[in-house]
Amino acid sequence: MKVTSAEYGEAIVVRVSGRIDQNSAAEFQKELTARVDTAIEKNGQIVVDLSKVDYISSVGLRALMIANKQAAPKGVTIRVASMQEVVREVFQISHFDKVFPTFDEMPAALQAVSALAAAAYTDE
Repeated sequence: MKVTSAEYGEAIVVRVSGRIDQNSAAEFQKELTARVDTAIEKNGQIVVDLSKVDYISSVGLRALMIANKQAAPKGVTIRVASMQEVVREVFQISHFDKVFPTFDEMPAALQAVSALAAAAYTDE
């Protein structure tokens, strides 16, 4: 698993690739909570790009929930975008699609943050 990030306006896009499972969930949680800290400091929002994640386990979902518990009280929303079908099914079965705003594509997720974030976005 690999995690990178980029800022577009007030949106911090967290790009994840690979599998989020027992072996990588702790690293994913550490990386995501660090980005949440940055969003809190900068009055930003988080968009997690899962387009290159082919599997997420319950410990990966737990990492998202921990980050959300850190973010929500500070006014930071974690949005999830571009899920592959397998990951989308996990979100639906676990009802995480009810907890996190989900979007089929990054531009829509960024538009939900702000027009500035959407305009600044480049598909890297």
